[in-house]
Amino acid sequence: MGLVNIQDLRDMAFRLGCPVFGVCSTSSLPANIEEIEKILPGARSVIVLGRPHSRSAIGSRNIQVAQFDTIYTYSEIARASHTIALFIESMKYRAVAVPSFIPIDMSPPKFGMVGAINWREAAVASGIGSYGESGLLLTEGYGPAVRLGGVITDADIPPGKRTERDLCTHCMRCVEECPAGALSGGGKVDKRRCGDVIFYGGFRAWRRFLSDLLEGDAEKRKTLLTSQMSLELWQNFMTGNYYYCFYCQSVCPVGRSKN
Repeated sequence: MGLVNIQDLRDMAFRLGCPVFGVCSTSSLPANIEEIEKILPGARSVIVLGRPHSRSAIGSRNIQVAQFDTIYTYSEIARASHTIALFIESMKYRAVAVPSFIPIDMSPPKFGMVGAINWREAAVASGIGSYGESGLLLTEGYGPAVRLGGVITDADIPPGKRTERDLCTHCMRCVEECPAGALSGGGKVDKRRCGDVIFYGGFRAWRRFLSDLLEGDAEKRKTLLTSQMSLELWQNFMTGNYYYCFYCQSVCPVGRSKN
């Protein structure tokens, strides 16, 4: 086996459109160890990749523009992760690209809301950034306007160190402008309130729509099938995106000067 050079990986990630890069050990993610072992027994390193959003897009009043930017950003992270995983495998190590939000456990109590890897925690552990009042990862170059994913591997790659810098300005704009009233600062998030807004057309909406459709009379079913929600759900199934809120990312001042 050849040695996996971290600078080679960093350069490759940059060329693939992921300028946010870091490495942490699997042991720094104790809550995820069990899931990581299921994906790749013996994994030792987690490579974190971050792709920036267009701040203009996620700040747009046209939600579909912001959604498209999210779809594109996630797809580019997946592409970069897969390419890097294959590169590491070419050096006779094992490596798996793990998408930003899957595999997910749909059983209670997670109900699909928790991915196999906490990428924000991995990013903080690798020294990429720090947490903001919103609970989001803040990066020096892009603030919270990034999406994360990456690779797990059994290659022993030198990990980064948590930064001692607090990148948050503590302006509280994310708290004040959250349309769901879900943020209270200090990283505290009322996930129920947040989910009602950000996942407006997600699983909850689909389950409620299906239940109403099955239990409704003929007139109710006709109304549902021609409703705006039916169109929203169809579009979400086709695009693979169901995010409807980007306020905490778009209003944050951190990283604006470099994006």
